[in-house]
Formats: sequence, C-alpha cells, structure tokens
Amino acid sequence: MNTVNYVSLFSGAGGLDIGLERAGFRSVSLCEIESVFCDTLKVNQRGIHDDGHDYFKDAKIFNADIRDISGADLANGKQIDLVVGGPPCQAFSSAGKQLSVLDPRGLLVNEYFRVIDEIQPRMFLFENVRGVVTARDSGGEPGGVIKELLKRFWEAGYSCRAELLNSADYGSFQRRVRCFIIGTKNGKSPLFPAPTHQKQGGLFSATRKSLGAFLENHADQNREEFTFPTETLALQLHGLLNGTGLKSKGKAEKTRPGGHWGYRQGTFIADLSLPARTVTGSACQDWIRWDGLLRRLTLNEVKLLQGFPYDWEICGTRAQKYTQIGNAVPTLFGELIGKVILRFLCEYPNSSPAFIEMPHTFRGYIDYTKKDHARNADSRTVHRRFGKG
Repeated sequence: MNTVNYVSLFSGAGGLDIGLERAGFRSVSLCEIESVFCDTLKVNQRGIHDDGHDYFKDAKIFNADIRDISGADLANGKQIDLVVGGPPCQAFSSAGKQLSVLDPRGLLVNEYFRVIDEIQPRMFLFENVRGVVTARDSGGEPGGVIKELLKRFWEAGYSCRAELLNSADYGSFQRRVRCFIIGTKNGKSPLFPAPTHQKQGGLFSATRKSLGAFLENHADQNREEFTFPTETLALQLHGLLNGTGLKSKGKAEKTRPGGHWGYRQGTFIADLSLPARTVTGSACQDWIRWDGLLRRLTLNEVKLLQGFPYDWEICGTRAQKYTQIGNAVPTLFGELIGKVILRFLCEYPNSSPAFIEMPHTFRGYIDYTKKDHARNADSRTVHRRFGKG
C-alpha cells in the first residue's frame, strides 16, 4: 500500500499523532492554536527519535485558529485518507464546569465537520473525554451531544462506530478513558481493538499493569525534579494508606444527603499495585511512596505514562508542560486504533456506508445521568444554566 496520509486537528503536544505514525500513517499537516503546543510539535520535528521514528517529517504545522484554515490548506495538494482530532474537551470534561454546547469551545466541533466536508477523507477518527457521552445538547438533554454527533456524521456520509476505551485495558500503566468514533465513507466502520488486559487476568487476557511495575523501570532519578509535601501536609498524609487521600465533603443532594465525599485535590497517594490514575494537566500529580520517599510523580514520569518517547521535548513553562502532557491522548490509543484503520484501508470496501446503532453501554450511561439529574435537579447549578431549574 502507498503512503497513507492524514491531517491532524487540535493536535496539542502530539500524543495521538505519535501513535498514528507508529502505526504507519504519515502526517500531512497538524493544526494547533496554542503557540507553545506548536513549539513542542516543531522542536520534535527534527529527525529520528530514540524510538526509531521520524515524526511529522515534511508535515506542515499550522499555529492557527482552525476557523481560519481551509481544508485545502490542510490537505496541501495531497489525497487525504484520514482526518483525526478532538475539539477541546473542557466543555465536556468532568474536571471542568461541563457547560457543553454553552461553552464556546464546545462549538468548535462544527469546524471538525467543516474540515471533513472540505477534505472528504475516506475515514476519520474523532476523540474526546468520556463526558461527551452524557453531555447535554442545547436543550439540556443528557446524551444529546453524542446523538447529534453520530447523526451529523451519518448525514455527512459516514458509517460510524463509537466506543469508550480505557488505556489500562490495553497494557498502559495508566487508567485513562476516552471516547472514540471511527467513521468510514464506504462499508461498515471497523470494530475497535479487543482489550488485552483486565483487573484480574484470565485465559485470554493479562492482568492490568501497575504503577509500581512502571516505576521499577522508569522512576525518575533526578531528585531536582522531586516535589515533597510541606511539613503540615506530610503529617496529614503520614497515616494514610496507599490508594487513599484527604477527604473533602461536597454538596448534599437527595441521593447523597451526607454530601459527596471525594479526595481533596493534590492529596491522593497512589496505589502502586494498580495502574496510575488519570494523568491531569496540573503539577499536583498523585503522591507516591517510592524508594523510601513520599513525593509527587514527576513531569518526566507522567510524560512516559502517556507514552511519549523518552527524548520528546515539551516546551514552555513548567505549568504549560504539565498542561500539554495532561491534555494529551495516550500514544497507545493512536497506535492501536491506527492499526485497525490501516488494515481497513488496505481492504477498503466498495459499498455504501452502513448505519451502526449507538452502543448499549452509552444508553446505560445516559439513562443513569438522566435519573441522577432528575433526583438532584434542585442542587445542580448546571441545570439552571440550561433553563431546567
């Protein structure tokens, strides 16, 4: 098969793109609005990395608002097989205010559709946070966003398959769940790769990899990168077991009259026998008890947990580096899904797109969200934003 070209939108620090190029794709262009993110992409466009790959070779990197870039600019005169990317996820993320389409960033999905329409790739890969599955549409209906996305992709002429994937189920040392949609103009969109790991290994799968196993081989040896707790916090954390943190009481609701009990940000001590919790875009990563010390996971450690090459340079301030790493899609996803798409393109069908129903698991999440919101509407400020309270 000849070179398989793709265009990347909302590219960030390049996590998804690294995986796709490892799978065998060749990037034609990448588009990212944040200047420091583009600096990261460009500084790594420098020849062979220590994993043997020459990332983004000859690709155009646009430091621009996607609304100002045409499909023709992105295609750069080449036949594009795949368009990939995920509009900014803060509008749907559980770590944000979940304003969905009321957040201007939530409307950038329209630009994704525009580029698809202008380029007409044979396939696309859309990704976002798990919250997009239950995100509300403009009428405040939970699940309305994902239903509208699938409807619009179908109307654009693509068979779509959607799924929530957890990186720990595929051999990552980190638990990270993302929503993916694969679309094809011909035939029926391919199946996602089957999980290879589970909580308890079985006949056909291995046990999930642990953070402790990761640290055995990849623990940072540079003490200058270590962050230690203050004396006060160290005393508070001293008696806590791994896998716990300092509790904080949230808002009381009908279904939780005692309030939501969670962990205070930046006070969780990782359980080394399990995969790491999701890497965030903050310097306040989980604490680890390692080599006789209580310290936070370092910048280099979370970079490797996300699957970046050892020599991948992240530009910007310390805070900007954490943001780029925490916002990235694990490279593992790009490689695994990229291989599925590449095999499909090699035997590309000559039939019309086939409709695929939304997964039953999505319907279950949506139904639960509807019931939960109905019971607790009085205390949910987000409902008032959507005119429901």
